[in-house]
Amino acid sequence: MTRRQDRSPSTRSQYKRTIPHFIKFAEEQGTLQPSEISTELVDSYVDELQGSYDADATIHTYTKNVRSWLQWLSNRNLCDESVYRILDKEEIGLSPAARDEAIPSMRASQILQHLRNKRRGTEIHALIELLWNAGPRIGGVHSSDVEDFDPENRELRFRHRPETGTRLKNGDGADRTSGDGERNVELSDRVVEAIQLYIETTRPDITDEHGREPLFTTQHGRASRSTLRRWVYKATSCRWVSIEAEDQVCDGSCCPDSDVCSHSYYPHAIRRGAIVHHLSGGLRPDLASERFDVSTKIIRKHYDPRTKRQRREDRAESVRNAWEVD
Repeated sequence: MTRRQDRSPSTRSQYKRTIPHFIKFAEEQGTLQPSEISTELVDSYVDELQGSYDADATIHTYTKNVRSWLQWLSNRNLCDESVYRILDKEEIGLSPAARDEAIPSMRASQILQHLRNKRRGTEIHALIELLWNAGPRIGGVHSSDVEDFDPENRELRFRHRPETGTRLKNGDGADRTSGDGERNVELSDRVVEAIQLYIETTRPDITDEHGREPLFTTQHGRASRSTLRRWVYKATSCRWVSIEAEDQVCDGSCCPDSDVCSHSYYPHAIRRGAIVHHLSGGLRPDLASERFDVSTKIIRKHYDPRTKRQRREDRAESVRNAWEVD
């Protein structure tokens, strides 16, 4: 009996659902042969899953099945061994302890205040300031270089550079992806100050193999997506939560440097919270779509905090304002 026949109907059904999903993603990124599958592509796939699914269990099902398939390919010398090893559960930063809901504005403000007071200018301070203000995907942060940061104009430029090792989820206008992830994002003064201080004081002075200077680095090179996720877990842990917090669920015995605290949030939860926070502050959905690289349809379905009545009233007011122009 073959291994395929040994597998249960539910397992075969999982494979039919999950592996084609990865293949379609790879093709959209321009990868058409198993030999072309890279660790960068696999890392981008994890970002795609974490942006599409809330539950760790769902993400783990996809990555586990794709890992098995990639291992099968690797055993037949059809792809590199590293591409399946990167899908190890610990390596990609999956943790049942991390929260996947949108981080509340009050909690984000509390965490940022603690980081400003106690970790000012560090990588985790600069990262959380950026995530909360600009709401980028982790893949966008991973792709950013020092030269993309323009403090004078208070901007961070997101650029798609597959030829030198980094990609944006929606590519660029000339790519075969469904959209255009390239954009310039305006930053608040606090973010500009935090990133400048990080670059000047604590950022390891690293140039990658393509001659690029990554914005976020470790002593080993460009900070990987999994490293960036771990920084988020650490920054949002119980270490930065007041002991008076009503939802205190950690007794403080964890070690945020190595464990995922039950207070920690996923990076996508910071992105979600940032989008909701901007919309609550009055940013129009169409402008939020451009800033956060997400469709207005998705914004209205998953992020817009306004009630239907509020939306109707806002539309009516906009229409009346347009009449005044006449």
